[in-house]
Amino acid sequence: MHDFSLRRAICLFVLFTGLLETSLAAVLAIDYGSDWIKASLMKPGLPFDVLLNKDSKRKIQSSVAWKRDDRLFGTDAANLYLPGLAFSVGLIHIS
Repeated sequence: MHDFSLRRAICLFVLFTGLLETSLAAVLAIDYGSDWIKASLMKPGLPFDVLLNKDSKRKIQSSVAWKRDDRLFGTDAANLYLPGLAFSVGLIHIS
């Protein structure tokens, strides 16, 4: 009985010390909304940083488009979509 209690105490000690050890990994947080995407990066010992897109903006438009073999995100995808929409209106024939 005493041997079982000692083993249990050692197992609990190892478990709790493993849980209390700090991690050195970075965390990427992504807020994917219906209109906008925001992302931030958190590293140990540094304040969190909101990621910027290529236009130095914090918000990215929530849109994805494919053009042949290319995948486009954000404003590039919206810019690809909107001209096609504007030109397709002229193709509608009203009888």
